[in-house]
Amino acid sequence: MEDEPLHISIIFKALTKPAMIFGVVYDYFFIAGLFVMLVFIYTNNLLALLIYFPLHIIGLILSQLDPHIFRLLSIRANIGMIKNKNLWRCQSYDCF
Repeated sequence: MEDEPLHISIIFKALTKPAMIFGVVYDYFFIAGLFVMLVFIYTNNLLALLIYFPLHIIGLILSQLDPHIFRLLSIRANIGMIKNKNLWRCQSYDCF
């Protein structure tokens, strides 16, 4: 039997990718914007709005590495360290 090349479906990847705006996930986009608005309100300085660009670049790099990274970080923050880490030698949030 010949080895057939692995078939990769582009549609599957597109359907599982989270919604993004300007290259970052919506959640990160709005949380970073809210943080910058709070800094602006606290300082009353228009230059505080420039903080958003480095924050956006950080989010852009992280989103390019893994589009689901912010969802995974929120799960980790809500659940914390799990008890079966020593058994499986990894962070397994699912029982299967």
